[in-house]
Amino acid sequence: MRRISRITVAGAATASLALALAACGGTSTDSGSESKGDKGLAIAYDVGGKGDQSFNDAAYAGLEQAKKEFGYETADVEPTDGETDADKEQRLSSLAKQGYNPVVGIGYAYASAMKNVAAKYPDTTFGIVDDATIEAKNVADLVFNEQEASYLAGVAAAKSTKTNTVGFVGGVDVPLIHKFQAGYEQGVKDT
Repeated sequence: MRRISRITVAGAATASLALALAACGGTSTDSGSESKGDKGLAIAYDVGGKGDQSFNDAAYAGLEQAKKEFGYETADVEPTDGETDADKEQRLSSLAKQGYNPVVGIGYAYASAMKNVAAKYPDTTFGIVDDATIEAKNVADLVFNEQEASYLAGVAAAKSTKTNTVGFVGGVDVPLIHKFQAGYEQGVKDT
């Protein structure tokens, strides 16, 4: 039950971000962009793609909500196994070239590719989830205070345990997951 509610919240957040990006999106008519105008919203998924029951599914839910509520044309593209930054760059460039605006990369793995593509398509608005390293006028960093939600999960875990034992599985050893873990552990300790 908690997984569904987190996905719903993340989907709603993604829809809100997509709508905000759409409102900020300029036109893609620079001679360097070779685009056909603003088609609508596009997302490029992180590893795992649709069906991951996590961030990608939340992003897809937000994209579908924006499509349904506002009639936006949308596109979404899946990652490939063992892809390189050049593959990500090609994917983002293709979406921008087709005229999608904004184009959102789901996950910090898009940082290098996003930086390069954003420079080539200055009139396209880009967004990147979980990365704040790109300093460009046409790139929105979509970062969150992960530790705050995880704190609440820690409180819920501490209140519901019957054995005074709780656990945390982070999945991968990266700074983003460390933030989730820190919030979770603090919520458990405070409760």
